[in-house]
Amino acid sequence: MRNFLILLLLFFGSALYGQTDSIEKAVLYNKLLTKEIGQSEFQRIWSGWNLTIKGMTQYPDIPLDQNGQAHYTFRKEFKDFNKEKLFSRTLEWLSINYGLIPSSIYSNLEDGKIIFRNNINLITGHSCAYSSVISIKNEKMQIEFIKISYQLYYEGHYSNNEWIPEKTIDFGINQVYPIILLKPSDWISNLNLLKTTNDFFTTEIQNLYDYITSNDYSNQF
Repeated sequence: MRNFLILLLLFFGSALYGQTDSIEKAVLYNKLLTKEIGQSEFQRIWSGWNLTIKGMTQYPDIPLDQNGQAHYTFRKEFKDFNKEKLFSRTLEWLSINYGLIPSSIYSNLEDGKIIFRNNINLITGHSCAYSSVISIKNEKMQIEFIKISYQLYYEGHYSNNEWIPEKTIDFGINQVYPIILLKPSDWISNLNLLKTTNDFFTTEIQNLYDYITSNDYSNQF
């Protein structure tokens, strides 16, 4: 299946970066072509998927690299901001928002690289861990989010008069897609998880941009 995803990426190229469920349907159709599922099973899943996706305002498509791995890449331009200013303001933002200080991350002004690992609470019961690679030049910045994984936490509880202890489940983002091949009862929760992930990274980039371009009052006292 992973090889099939890679072939899809090579064939369709950037088209898969659009917010559609084309890759999901292509994966299901491939199962039919290879006779892993029959026509009736295909129709059942296809119909159920269309009903589920109809309720979504936008399919949370994941940007994939040539190896089929989740790889978010954002590029921003900052007019009249040199490399040194972009570098220092980015480090300030990481420290203010996440307590990430230079001694806990890789930062090299000469090559314009900032690399760190972070963990955030994403949605109720789910945390998200990721690595980020920030590349900085004069007036330009590229931010990448890779090695994305989740941890699902279950509180301890009683069930049928028996105490069920708390537990955590760790899984990578690659285990969440293709969603259409997972249990239909998990489709909506996984769609929401991926949408929340997409929204988080997009918001992070905007927040960083806003901080860098906002007035710096630290030198005005």
